[in-house]
Amino acid sequence: MKTWLKVMIGLAIIGILAAFLVFKFYINKPHADIENTPAAYTISTAELWKQYKEDLKLSDSLYTGKVIEVTGNLARTDKSDTLVYAVFVMEADSMFGDKSVRCEMLPKFSAEATSIAKGTTIKVKGFCNGFDQTDIKFSKCSIIR
Repeated sequence: MKTWLKVMIGLAIIGILAAFLVFKFYINKPHADIENTPAAYTISTAELWKQYKEDLKLSDSLYTGKVIEVTGNLARTDKSDTLVYAVFVMEADSMFGDKSVRCEMLPKFSAEATSIAKGTTIKVKGFCNGFDQTDIKFSKCSIIR
């Protein structure tokens, strides 16, 4: 019985140590610094939209999960409680809402994004989350000067 107890205590210690290491190095890892990460691709919003419309699977494999720099004419900025989105409208649709490239701005760029005039050509870098049949979505975006 004593050997069995020693084995169980040893397994418990190994399990606790493994749980701690998983938390420390996997769950608690720092967020990626998208603002300072070099862009994998530099592309215009019109060309990105065209590529997604022509071949969704290929475009998803190329762009989704990567840091991308896009250039386009700002159509508007949308605000929610704490988030600001830079919106580049690609297809106007009065029934279901515009189809667009939507960039969720980092908080430090929110004020700058809302101050940019509509129709201004801007360059934005962010993490591409993919296409949801309505919008190409980016998160953690910054304005490139």
